[in-house]
Amino acid sequence: MIRSQPVSVFDRIVAWSLGLQLSRTTQYLLATLVILAVGGGRVLFVPDTLPWLLFIPATIAIALITGKGPGLFAAGLSTATGIASLGTFAHPTWVPRQQWIAAGLFLLVMIGLVILTAELRGSLRRARRLNAELVESERRAVERQAFLSGVLASSTDCITVLDLDGRLTFMSDGGQRVMEVGDFNAVAGCPWPDFWQGDGRAEAEAAIEAARRGAARSFVGKADTYRGTPRWWHVAVSPIAGPDGRPDRILAVSRDITNLRASEEDRDRFVRLAENSTDFIGMARTDGSVFYLNDAARRLVGLDGADLARLTIADFFPPDQVGTVTRTVLPAVARDGHWAGALDFRHFGTGELIPVLYSVFPITDASGALIGYATVTRDFRDRRRAEDDMRLMNDELAHRLKNVLAVVQSVAAQTLRGIPEAEAASRSLSARLVALGAATDVLTGRSWRSADLCELATRALSPHGRIGERIRLSGPAVTLKPELTVAFALALHELATNAAKYGALSNDTGHVALTWSIDGEGDDASLSVCWREAGGPPVTPPLRKGFGSVLIERSLRSYFSGKAATDYRPDGLVFELAARLGDAAIVTGN
Repeated sequence: MIRSQPVSVFDRIVAWSLGLQLSRTTQYLLATLVILAVGGGRVLFVPDTLPWLLFIPATIAIALITGKGPGLFAAGLSTATGIASLGTFAHPTWVPRQQWIAAGLFLLVMIGLVILTAELRGSLRRARRLNAELVESERRAVERQAFLSGVLASSTDCITVLDLDGRLTFMSDGGQRVMEVGDFNAVAGCPWPDFWQGDGRAEAEAAIEAARRGAARSFVGKADTYRGTPRWWHVAVSPIAGPDGRPDRILAVSRDITNLRASEEDRDRFVRLAENSTDFIGMARTDGSVFYLNDAARRLVGLDGADLARLTIADFFPPDQVGTVTRTVLPAVARDGHWAGALDFRHFGTGELIPVLYSVFPITDASGALIGYATVTRDFRDRRRAEDDMRLMNDELAHRLKNVLAVVQSVAAQTLRGIPEAEAASRSLSARLVALGAATDVLTGRSWRSADLCELATRALSPHGRIGERIRLSGPAVTLKPELTVAFALALHELATNAAKYGALSNDTGHVALTWSIDGEGDDASLSVCWREAGGPPVTPPLRKGFGSVLIERSLRSYFSGKAATDYRPDGLVFELAARLGDAAIVTGN
């Protein structure tokens, strides 16, 4: 940068004169006034022997301030004014010969001085302009240098300069940060390829060799930071030309792509997951046009090698289900974020209907806006065939079991027939076998895996009254374990039988409420069941508990691993069962 120097008075005057912006008329008027003023001063103060003495600096000053044209005008006017000042009032135009010669010489000299002064003025103006341009250029250079320094400091890329041997000579501030270098001197002069691991070292050496030949090259490699943090980089290497145009140094710009590479690896894993899955996986845009199907999806619907460009979601379903998909499924996905249910795909080659579990969820962009739909659909043909086979086997098992119960009931009836005191026992045994059959129906309906408490109670109690009127059921969804189902059904049968004989169901006004509830959460959750009678005859505690009462309390207490108690209240019998939920049920809900 140019340093400021002390400025003289002359320099200030010159700078002031060069900065004046006068019109042409003003320039000539100024020259006229100055020369006339000097002429008056010459008459008063300068002898006739030196008539042009004061005109010389005045003319030079005019030429310096206004330029060559006004300067030449001032030279001529000075000559004329000087000649005029030598005359007398009697003979003002008479001048001695030698003065005319002197006037001519003065004019010639002044013309030369004016021309030289004008050239000097032009040179000074050019120098001033060049100096201003130089100052502006240096200012821009300083700004550019500050800008480049700021860019290098703020860049998250590692920008390095190497010599032709591949040794580090420069690293940007941003590069030192991402490479975790506290002091560049610690790595200055180090061979740059030594930073790279595995194939990256060979790639770095090849890139340096290419830069020596004047070619650019890029590669992806792994290099640890100065503190040992592993990172992946995308590197661009290019030559820096010297004054002769040949490579003088090498520029290497390395960008940290560790996170990008990790996301690409995650994406690749998901792609491999989708391609290797045996489930139907597909994606479509919001207009329904399909843009992706994995191999399993293509095989399922007979689209091996087919172009997906013209397929829509509706094309995969039979005509009678298209409305369900477009009016129910897709709006539910947009509204609720998911939909799953049993539907049918159609085979594009054979037209076969393929039962599937169709599960759909939305595809959203970074802002959460819906941009498409995705599905993971499972082929249900084998499962549906297995369920049909299981249902057939269960129906056959239930039929055979009912036949066995009918035989047992017939044998018992034949054995007890003719014994008066055994008739009541025969009826009781028959009723219990019927209750056992109802429990069996519930179990076989669920492949002997579980039984819904509400369904079981409905089947066991419906022979004793209409459910919802005199017999009321209330409670959350509870699925009992299969080993508890028969005991619970027999207990309900005994309670209903006693209510019909002696309790709330023995008249026209009484009613029974069977309620159950779940208290607590997790391992501490418990199941409570309550049988409550009201509106029947007054209740008195029996002197001796019969077989049915013993069956109820002992069997339920044993099977449920809980507490079972009967309370003979005057206003109606109350039976309560309490057990740990995990011992009694396998599924609960609202």
